[in-house]
Amino acid sequence: MYYVNITDIAEEDILSTVNYISRELKAPVAANNLLDDIEKHEDNLSKSPNMYPNAPDEFLASKGLKFVIIKNYLMFFLIDEKEKTVNVIRFLYNRRNWKNILMDYV
Repeated sequence: MYYVNITDIAEEDILSTVNYISRELKAPVAANNLLDDIEKHEDNLSKSPNMYPNAPDEFLASKGLKFVIIKNYLMFFLIDEKEKTVNVIRFLYNRRNWKNILMDYV
């Protein structure tokens, strides 16, 4: 089993997304469904993080970055095999310029 560490910035990403969907889009059920999906993938990460693909960018993948598709969002993470830890570093809308955003994290 792996420990899943949600970094502060990833936690902020998730909370701001859920708040936006719930309050701005007035879709609290959709926001709760997204949270349920995130929790399901966190559970999967704790069991088998290597089942997920490398980031869809050659440079980021070469640094070990992997990702999970959750609805219209991408959850990016790194695996520390020595510590048996999965570090979720960002949770981003899939149409954002995530490649540039993630360059600061690898």
